[in-house]
Amino acid sequence: MTQTNPETIATGAARLRAEISGHLACVTISYPERHNIIDLEGWLAFPDLMARLVDNQDVRLIVLRGDGGKAFVAGADIAQFAEKFSGSVSSEYDAATVNAFDAVTQCPVPTLAAIEGYCIGGGLGLALACDLRLARADASFAIPAARLGLAYPTRATERLRDTVGRARAKDILFTARRFDAHEALTIGLVNYVAPIPDFDAELSHRIASICTNAPLTLRAAKAVLEREPDTDQAELDRKIAACFASADYEEGRLAFMEKRTPEFKGK
Repeated sequence: MTQTNPETIATGAARLRAEISGHLACVTISYPERHNIIDLEGWLAFPDLMARLVDNQDVRLIVLRGDGGKAFVAGADIAQFAEKFSGSVSSEYDAATVNAFDAVTQCPVPTLAAIEGYCIGGGLGLALACDLRLARADASFAIPAARLGLAYPTRATERLRDTVGRARAKDILFTARRFDAHEALTIGLVNYVAPIPDFDAELSHRIASICTNAPLTLRAAKAVLEREPDTDQAELDRKIAACFASADYEEGRLAFMEKRTPEFKGK
């Protein structure tokens, strides 16, 4: 297993740091003085960032989190909207956010959003793009598009609907209201909620519960669950067959028979 030092990936106001430690890659959105809002440069950096992390075959999980403990991401940089989110230019800004969301959704390895504090607008879109979401008990959520007069991206809206259901998605979007972690858990927006003092321990537990598992199986499961109508079924079949043909499958069976923890290599 390899370790790397934190690396600043994006320039501009939204500083994205990526660090790989063992089988875990962690992406930190670092703009704590403004609750980790993401500017256009940050959105544009996400696809390349995710691709670079996936290139490391040791990575079994990518965690996204905000810096400073007060916010996951409090949305896009509204200060840029007058210049970069108006008229025809708005489609370019919208495309940048959608491409960032898609880069996370289409990432072949599992992703987890570690949500502390504010998770608003584009921040919620980014969290929804992840496979799993762990929220600290004091986290708060909202999509304030209706208060700003802008339209939330189509695929992000559909992802919200697919996660919480049509009726609840309408409530969130039509009212633009803020709601807490308990409600987010109740409606299925997040998978887990942890008490404030236990958040880091719970995050470590969730990370370990995924990173100790067989990486080929993780990738195959995500590929099937995220399949689109035009997905190549033959490619899915190859991913599934590769699991059964792997040394990890043999190791898993032996470990089960020997009543020990398996040591998977991703081969």
